[in-house]
Amino acid sequence: MWKPEVEELNHRKQIAYKLGGEKGVEKQHSHGKMTVRERIDALLDDGTFSETGVMAGDARYDDKNKELLDITPCPIVMGLGEIDGRRVAVQGDDFTIKGASVGRLYKGKLAYITKMVYELRLPHIRLLDGAGGSIKEVEQIGYLELPVLNDVAPKQMGDIMSMVPVVSIVMGPVSGIGALLVVQSHFSVMIKENSQVFVGGPPLVQWAQGQTVTKEQLGGYRIHTRISGVVDNEAESEEDAIQQTRRFLDYMPGNVWEMPERKYEENDKRNRREDELLSIVPRNSRKPYNMREVMKCIFDRDSIFEIGKYQGRSQIVALARLNGYPVGVIANDPRFLAGSFAWDVSEKFMRFIDMCDTFHLPVVNLVDQPGFFIGVKSEENGTIRKGVRASYAVSQASIPWACIYIRRCFGVAGAAQSDPSKLNWRYAWPSAYWGNIPIEGGVYAAHRAEIESAEDPMALHDELQEYYKGFASPVRAAEHFGIEDIIDPRETRPLLCDWVELVYPIEKTRLGLKKRGIRC
Repeated sequence: MWKPEVEELNHRKQIAYKLGGEKGVEKQHSHGKMTVRERIDALLDDGTFSETGVMAGDARYDDKNKELLDITPCPIVMGLGEIDGRRVAVQGDDFTIKGASVGRLYKGKLAYITKMVYELRLPHIRLLDGAGGSIKEVEQIGYLELPVLNDVAPKQMGDIMSMVPVVSIVMGPVSGIGALLVVQSHFSVMIKENSQVFVGGPPLVQWAQGQTVTKEQLGGYRIHTRISGVVDNEAESEEDAIQQTRRFLDYMPGNVWEMPERKYEENDKRNRREDELLSIVPRNSRKPYNMREVMKCIFDRDSIFEIGKYQGRSQIVALARLNGYPVGVIANDPRFLAGSFAWDVSEKFMRFIDMCDTFHLPVVNLVDQPGFFIGVKSEENGTIRKGVRASYAVSQASIPWACIYIRRCFGVAGAAQSDPSKLNWRYAWPSAYWGNIPIEGGVYAAHRAEIESAEDPMALHDELQEYYKGFASPVRAAEHFGIEDIIDPRETRPLLCDWVELVYPIEKTRLGLKKRGIRC
């Protein structure tokens, strides 16, 4: 009979299920936070979690009888489960145990689940709530280790970004390896006021720089979802963050050897024509309009999932559906910096296109691009270098690409909206106009001497502007096949639904890894 051994196994598992003990759990709850096991239960379909490494922990034995005195579970819980019936890999930090500090056991389990994701080709979700490395481990091992990533499967960790969707939810203070994992994700979300990300926490900042800061001041959502771009989205609560994660994965395939799943909404018609689109763009080109309302008129109802809304705000990126098919959406927002391509747009633009390319998501580009943001601040922030670098994401992508030219498209930034070396589906609205330089600024640059020497400079300037505007009609470009078609704006959705049904089967023949890996 092996009953005693089985009872010992169950006893050890029960210790692990209690996490850091009753007091630790109470403290976690007092901060409005779920425990790691509660988070995993909330994320996964009921009853689908299969744990790996549950008995790993730091054990203490009686030297004489060799009996277990106590064991501290490893502060990372991991395993496989399902989300909406689809198998995924999940890991979660247990802050109730040593603040989920990273030690050898933690690194060992992290390396193992990374290898599981790599070999099984499963989406990977990380629930991060850990303080990074701890100096206390030095006492246990007896020496200072040279920092390396070999024990956390760096090759697989980098490779999986080009293979499967990776999501990180920041659910508490995160630094060190945890901060690295946040960045090595296709989608990340953090909870307002209750989670932070930093390279080094407040104590290190105090020691190194003599600066006293709170965790929120150093690495809260106001910095990372609105300025730095380290984290994509913010959430009101842990439940909200989990729902955003589930929704993001709904647009993604399981891996790059599969196409994203179509989910058709019967209450929405593929040939829906919205009259609002006829009047949404003002005739006065200086007046902004709501690009998100344009998107609602074009894509399936309630299907738009925006990413990075509060960073690089002149550029919108989102996931959406067309007649049930998932697509990536990029669009300029004329309400912020007139929709121009500023330095903070570049990484957002590049990462999103790389992600769509990696997972075979066709892209729809709604163009109202006046050009690169100009001025002293633009030059100080290297807008042209960052913008041109980001533009390579477009030329390197091999996914189907459709452009709807809604209003402006000028200069190098305008040229980066599509790749003419490949087959591009391009439609212009009657409100569209384009060129190497905007007429408004180009007239003065080209005719400066004439204008300044004229008897009435402003009158001549306005006269020249009207003259050049005569060439600006998109119809003139269409006459020379400079644009494939000019359409009634109400036809945008039906045309794009035709397009997506045409290109999805073609993209299915290109499944697999891309030649160029994703840029984090």
